Amino acid sequence: MEGLAVQAAGQAAGSLVTPAVEGGKGIFNCLKRKYAYVKNIKENMAKLEKEEKYLCDQDADVKTQLDRNKRTKEKTNRCETWLKEVENMKQDIEKLKVDYKNTSTYLCGLCPFPGLLKLSKLIVKKTAEVVELRNQIAQITIMQEKPPALPKPVIEKRPWKKSDQPSVDSHVQELVEWLEDEKLKRICIWGPPGVGKTTMMEILHDRVGASGKFNFTFWVTVTAEGRIRDIRDVIWRHLDLRVDGNYGADQRANMISEELKDKSYVLFLDFDGDFSVINLREAGIHDEHQNGKVVCASRRKDHNICPDTDEEMKVQRLSDEDAGNFFWKVVGSHLKSNPDIKPVAELIINECGGMPRMIELIGKRLAKVDNPAIWRDALSRLRSPSKERQEELEEFYKAFKLVYEILSEEMRPCLLYWAVFPAGYEIFQDDIIDCWRAEQFFPRLRKLPMTRDRGHAILDQFVKKSLLEKGRKWGHFKMYEFYQRAALRIANRDENFNFFVTEDENIIEEDWECARRVSLIRIRLSTLPKRPQCCGILTLLLRESSLTEFPTEFFGYMCGLQVLNLNETRIAALPSSICSLLNLKGLFLRDCSQLVQLPSQIGDLRSLEILDIRHTGLYSLPVEIGELANLKCLRVSFTEDIGNHNHIEEMKPMIPSNVIARLSKLEELSIGVSHNSSRYQNAAEIAHEISQLEELTTLCFFFPEMEFFQAFIQCSKSWKRNDTFSVGNGFRSFSIIVGCQRNSSASEFSVLECSAEKHLRFLAGDEFPDAISQVLKQAKAFELLGHKTATSLSVFHADNLQGLEACIVEECNEMESIIDRDRTGITFQQDDSRGVEFERLKSLHIKNLPKLKGIWRGSIESKSLCSLTTLTLKGCHSIVMLFSQGMVIRLSLLQKLHVEDCCKMKEIIEDGNIVESHAFPKLKTLQLRDLPELCSISHVSLQWPSLETIWIKACMKMRNLPHTVQSASKLRIIQCTEDWWNQQDWPNDSIKDGLRKFLSFI
Repeated sequence: MEGLAVQAAGQAAGSLVTPAVEGGKGIFNCLKRKYAYVKNIKENMAKLEKEEKYLCDQDADVKTQLDRNKRTKEKTNRCETWLKEVENMKQDIEKLKVDYKNTSTYLCGLCPFPGLLKLSKLIVKKTAEVVELRNQIAQITIMQEKPPALPKPVIEKRPWKKSDQPSVDSHVQELVEWLEDEKLKRICIWGPPGVGKTTMMEILHDRVGASGKFNFTFWVTVTAEGRIRDIRDVIWRHLDLRVDGNYGADQRANMISEELKDKSYVLFLDFDGDFSVINLREAGIHDEHQNGKVVCASRRKDHNICPDTDEEMKVQRLSDEDAGNFFWKVVGSHLKSNPDIKPVAELIINECGGMPRMIELIGKRLAKVDNPAIWRDALSRLRSPSKERQEELEEFYKAFKLVYEILSEEMRPCLLYWAVFPAGYEIFQDDIIDCWRAEQFFPRLRKLPMTRDRGHAILDQFVKKSLLEKGRKWGHFKMYEFYQRAALRIANRDENFNFFVTEDENIIEEDWECARRVSLIRIRLSTLPKRPQCCGILTLLLRESSLTEFPTEFFGYMCGLQVLNLNETRIAALPSSICSLLNLKGLFLRDCSQLVQLPSQIGDLRSLEILDIRHTGLYSLPVEIGELANLKCLRVSFTEDIGNHNHIEEMKPMIPSNVIARLSKLEELSIGVSHNSSRYQNAAEIAHEISQLEELTTLCFFFPEMEFFQAFIQCSKSWKRNDTFSVGNGFRSFSIIVGCQRNSSASEFSVLECSAEKHLRFLAGDEFPDAISQVLKQAKAFELLGHKTATSLSVFHADNLQGLEACIVEECNEMESIIDRDRTGITFQQDDSRGVEFERLKSLHIKNLPKLKGIWRGSIESKSLCSLTTLTLKGCHSIVMLFSQGMVIRLSLLQKLHVEDCCKMKEIIEDGNIVESHAFPKLKTLQLRDLPELCSISHVSLQWPSLETIWIKACMKMRNLPHTVQSASKLRIIQCTEDWWNQQDWPNDSIKDGLRKFLSFI
């Protein structure tokens, strides 16, 4: 029993020990494995890095394979996914490496066992994932054939980069927008050589090609020799048409047209030279091609070259800032800090005239040159009137000479005459035409109006040929600086011209003796030669010089002089030797404020045709003026300053009796006097003498009393020619002021910038005389100031308002509307022959009309207001709403709207009317000021496709600007007060943030 008991006890103990042993073994093995992870962490990390290296190599191989085949193949989506997984794997491994590095410092000391164990397991797991990812590539299709692509018929003209001139980028963007407009098919870019036309067109060409919006893009540099053949051959080759067979020019053109008729294309034409007529149909380019467009770049604006253009862009010279930035970029900006070079460089930049090509040529020559002497020499050469060639200007000289040589014999001297003025000098159109006339460049044109018309036509041609550009002031022109030097070079090779143009005040007598035309404009003259021997001199220009007096015998040997210009000098008198100028045709003394009298010898200038003595100190016209039997143009004005005159002089009339009457050949007469002059007592007599002139075609005169004016209209022999139908008869121009409005300041608006050759100002009237209506019918500009009874302009009848281009209405206290068709009671159906009010009106200015309720009352004919570009409304405190629906429809050309100080104005566009979102498509500037009741510009959101500037002040009730202008894509400037901006109702923050970048507080 005991044995059995012992055996049983042993078995029981064994059953307990065995599991314990087995459990101990499991724990031991688990600990062993964990320890192995920790123990082998270094080897595991090394293995992971090894596998990572294999993976990176494989990744690089795949990318290399893709790159080598990128022209014909593209990676598959699965390959794209694998490459992304590789990148993610690299990031994971990099993180593990960082963790391993941070824990490796413990391996030789006390060990954070759990952390190392976890890290080691992650390393092993990541190694397996790397191996698996590496093996996947064998099962993946890496590349596939690219789908067939349309042939890219565009060879880039220039690598795209942001231009050095900001204006280039803005012009290109505008051209892109034009090309995207389906209605525009012909675009012309024009301007002088070197201004950047080709650069813009090259950038445009590349952007069009890259867009893929057109099937074909053609580029042709058209030479004078090739012309149509150049265009046709380029298109023929580009279309890869058949070259076998002997096809004639017409056959090729027909085949090109047939190929392109259903295609979209852009033809870029870069005209290199001067051309007569280009007929694109001869090259197979037809207007009937619905999706074809043509963009041409030309030196001149010529519809023979770019026929039927839908849009034209004149490329202007660079701004002063852009020109300076571009120049320093070319020469090296480090030179700007050199105090000896910078002032010379600024003068050179001015001489370049803002022309990119010229800046580039001269800048490259001076690039990195730090010797001031070389810079001064370059400036001297630029300013030199040398007959010799100058390398950096040669291409401009050739371009000028090419155009010059094809000009008519009549136009050539007119062009070269610009060289007598300083570089960049702006000249008023009538001033230069006066010089041409006095120099007898138009010997067959006897009448001044014919000369003026011809002069205007020539100036227009010079502008279109990019020989001249319009100046900053209205009616002013200037020649491009580089062309002016070319003109001087040509002129000085011709003995008949031989200009002496200098900026040096030290002049020797030999300079006078050799020259035919002398220009000392803006020169600080200390002395003049006493009696220069220069019988051959034809033109002498001393205007704007510091001249104060002449030597007594200065003009003694100038018997051939034809043009003498002393404008804006400080001379107090003319010398008696003026009588020697027997051939003088034009004498110009305008703005000689110190000149108080003319010598009696003025009457000896029997050949004189043009005399300008406006804005001088002249107190009275000398009676000897009446002896100028050939005088055709007299312009005079009188001062009211009597401080320097004695009592006898004060008693003299401004214009003595019988002076004007004796000037029987006068064609142009301008007499300027103060409206409040106490010495204008013989106005009626002067007006009567003027009415007896038979050749008069231009009159600027002030009639202080209505009866004087009515008598003139009834009796004037010249004015009555307006009733004839003979070509050339009648007044070519006039500026007539009727009535006297005392104690009233002059209007702040000007009509000069309109075609204001015929201008009528009616002051302080209380009736509507027929004489006013007669002149108004001829007028292009009309000012009605201070009329006492007029309730609208309709009292003057529509026929008389139809031809107006500018209209100013001020301080007419009874006026309720500008046009009132309701009160006239005439409808279009009742009188179809009736004229259309404001059919040609471009500018309308309204000020201080206290009873004005609206601009237009009654029906609006479709042609009314259709040409209006500028509208200004100020100080009208009864008007509540500005535009009715009928007006909005008509104002499709409005560019500038200014509304100010109208205390009851609530709406710009009447609420409740159906207004199309594309209303006011040309409006660029919107100015609203001091409109305390204004609540809304428009109750609907308009597109405003041209709006650039918004100026708002003291319009605190208007809060819907964001809704109104959120679609204005060209908006660049918003000027307003901060309080007004903060109270606007913003639909969301994105609109507010989008407009904030244009904001400036006032």
